[in-house]
Amino acid sequence: MLSLHSNSNQSYRLHGKLHGHSGAIVRLQATDDGKYLASGGTDGTKAWDLHSMREIPGPAWLETHGATTAMVWVKREDNMTLALVYGTQNSQLVCWQGFKRGGKLVFEEVFITGPLIKSAEITGLAFDASSNRLAVCHRGGVIQLWTVEDSMALKFVWSQEFKNYVPRAVAFSQLEGDERSVLVFPLYGGYIHTLKANKGTVADSPWHISTNIGDVAVNAQKGLVCVDEPSSGANLYALSKPHVRATFPVNTTPGKKRRLRQVALDKDCTTIVSGSDHGVVHVFDRRSQLVEKLRVDAHEWVQTVTIAECGGVLSVFAAKSRDIGRSNEIFVWRKKHTKIPVNPVTLFCAALIAIQLVLMIAVVVVVYEEAIFPIFNLKFRM
Repeated sequence: MLSLHSNSNQSYRLHGKLHGHSGAIVRLQATDDGKYLASGGTDGTKAWDLHSMREIPGPAWLETHGATTAMVWVKREDNMTLALVYGTQNSQLVCWQGFKRGGKLVFEEVFITGPLIKSAEITGLAFDASSNRLAVCHRGGVIQLWTVEDSMALKFVWSQEFKNYVPRAVAFSQLEGDERSVLVFPLYGGYIHTLKANKGTVADSPWHISTNIGDVAVNAQKGLVCVDEPSSGANLYALSKPHVRATFPVNTTPGKKRRLRQVALDKDCTTIVSGSDHGVVHVFDRRSQLVEKLRVDAHEWVQTVTIAECGGVLSVFAAKSRDIGRSNEIFVWRKKHTKIPVNPVTLFCAALIAIQLVLMIAVVVVVYEEAIFPIFNLKFRM
């Protein structure tokens, strides 16, 4: 476990709040470029422009598909169209595709699939842009792989089912040849399986985790995975050697029921974000070994979080994850610009060098005048 210390100097400031949800918010997902945010909960799905801090218009005739339980942004490498795919409590997959209308982005619903095989709540989604493939899992123990075609339609690839196994999340592994396998993480602990990309066959030697898994954040490029352990905090693992590299503790309130917390990694895997059951968002810095606590509410569960870099500024998002019976806000914090402290010795040396440069220039000017205007200088001295 890292020796972490609280950061007394707040490095994040509250940038604003996004208003529009009512009831519990259970998922937050930002685009890789930090321009847009998707949120989902008991009242459905919303999308947000993080520059204007306004809601993006969604489908005009939005049907009720049940509570949103999983979501992922989809962008094919050969198609600049942005899309959002989300899963519901009713085992449906829904896709919103972005269009420009009057120069502004709007979303339209382009497909609804489901219920999936052995209908159950969708618990995890993942997209791999290099292969244009979408992985899906639900509480019934089913994992499916689809290809996202240019039209945003889904083409079935394979389906795998595990008995007495509740998948909590899916993710794509590091590149193996020209493909990525699918990692499956169980809710109640046990084996983390690797499914081969072509046929979904189960690879040998699965990982084993003895604790429950609340959420998973994977950075395949860095080879790291962050796992929420509901009773203690966030654990960081290496994909190549599945052992705990670091633990980031999150206190739990005595007497409160353990609930799943969302965890998030920044793109460099130096910042880890976790929610809590006592209204505080924990932001861990792996480099400085500092933890910063961002307060949302004194008592409520704030277990829905994510992180993104918006316009070059690291931003943290959080929302209350319990049905509070009224409007629910999404809090947005942005990291302050760090002022680099000036060392007095460095400042003195810089001033000394500047003085020496001025003197050298003065000497050069005098020598130049003596060489070019000797008669003038002689008369002037007489």
